[in-house]
Amino acid sequence: MIKKEVLDVLCCPFCRANLKLDNNNLICANKDCGCIYQIAEDIPLMLIDDAKRPCPKCGQQREYKPEQKLLNCPQCSLEYRGK
Repeated sequence: MIKKEVLDVLCCPFCRANLKLDNNNLICANKDCGCIYQIAEDIPLMLIDDAKRPCPKCGQQREYKPEQKLLNCPQCSLEYRGK
């Protein structure tokens, strides 16, 4: 279990929005980003490459392009730039 003090200082590494705790996941509060980071053995796995990146429009896993700080949906072409 992640302590509230730790959760209060964590943010999404892609867009810097707050994270919400949902079972063994941390979910980005920014609906345009929506990255989902897994928690394994009480340790948040905060790598964007390993995150689930569902498209808010169609639900497909988005591609992460780190050189452009971009999430791109291969199905509907929706793009979102991080900070």
